[in-house]
Amino acid sequence: MHLPSDANSPESAPIHLSNKPGAIPPAGTVASQPLSPRVVFQAPNAKAGQVYCGKLREVGGDGRALQFKEIVLPAALALTLSEQGELLGQPNVAGDHLITFQWSADGVHWRAGQCVLLVNPDPRSLWQINEPASDAIYPKPHSATQAINEGDLKIAAASRRGRSHEHAGLFRDDDFFVQHDAASGWSVLLVADGAGSARYSRYGSKLAVETAGEYLLTVLKADLGASINHALQAWDADPESISGQIGGQFHSVFYDAATLAVDAIEQAAISQQSDAKDYASTLLAAAVKREGGQLFLATFWIGDGAIAAYGPRGKVRLMGLPDSGEFAGQTRFLDRAALASDRFAQRIKIGRYTDISAVILMSDGISDPKFETDKGLVSADKWNALWDEIAPSLVAEHPEQSLLDWMGFFIPGHHDDRSMTLLWA
Repeated sequence: MHLPSDANSPESAPIHLSNKPGAIPPAGTVASQPLSPRVVFQAPNAKAGQVYCGKLREVGGDGRALQFKEIVLPAALALTLSEQGELLGQPNVAGDHLITFQWSADGVHWRAGQCVLLVNPDPRSLWQINEPASDAIYPKPHSATQAINEGDLKIAAASRRGRSHEHAGLFRDDDFFVQHDAASGWSVLLVADGAGSARYSRYGSKLAVETAGEYLLTVLKADLGASINHALQAWDADPESISGQIGGQFHSVFYDAATLAVDAIEQAAISQQSDAKDYASTLLAAAVKREGGQLFLATFWIGDGAIAAYGPRGKVRLMGLPDSGEFAGQTRFLDRAALASDRFAQRIKIGRYTDISAVILMSDGISDPKFETDKGLVSADKWNALWDEIAPSLVAEHPEQSLLDWMGFFIPGHHDDRSMTLLWA
């Protein structure tokens, strides 16, 4: 039987049949050569789309200076390798990339070497954009914007589908409503975030903002709005009494608005032979009256997200706190139980302020990544940082579109729908 052998391997040698067990082979029968130690090179991992600066490292070496030449890099890598082993550039293609070269420790004796550079993918490139089923009920545009310009008063609103919904081929669950009545001077701003676990929440949020928003605008344009306007004129003379009076009026207004929204959701559920929980949504609402240097603000807040009166710089008045449901990480939604809760009155806040830069409402797709915690929500520094980000959009030719573009910011772990409405002068 013929056995394969490798004469070049130090672990094999020619077989001499004349040798006896225990005999010493004649000199020169094994022509082995001492092996050169194998040198392994490594380089720090790179990330696609980001500037990279790394250096080839001799694994297990003593830090000796090495020289490199005859360097071959894949064209797609978009990097250069210097004679000193420094890799520079901006790789755009993820994957394992083989780099080959000649290296030397003394500049005289050169050896072949190689290194595999791992380029991690840009996390953004992993997200897909998929469309919802074409026959799904309650279709909704993936984004929406609106702007109102009344000279000394401006309103902008924007909402966009989050990356998680894009990837899963789902509709946007957020919605908003903004209107201004020039005759009475009242503005209404609302934001709603449909529950991700509720299959029709995209329509629930739409019903919530439109039903409540239309009602608020209707009553504020009518006798109730005129009554509140009259009371506001006497605020400075007796702020405690007037604030109590107006607070009671807005308790009734917001309760009626929320009740109508719940009614609309329940009727939609009946029409689909479904459950109202399938339409679950948060609801944030604000009624604003600006007159001269004074701004009156009344708000209703159920669920997560944020409502705030911001300004002057370094000052923020948070109009409540996001509330949670029965389990950790679960928020509260607008439903019949919320209307009956003893906490309903706590969801309503009013205030009269001077030097306010803006009234801002946002869904948790913005508040979570920008503020992170309830403590962060009351941080003036974080509000200043947010204002610095959005302020350029407010002076753009189309602030609502600029605001929508800004909402595309990428923060790992935060890919929810994003919505914001704001009023500023």
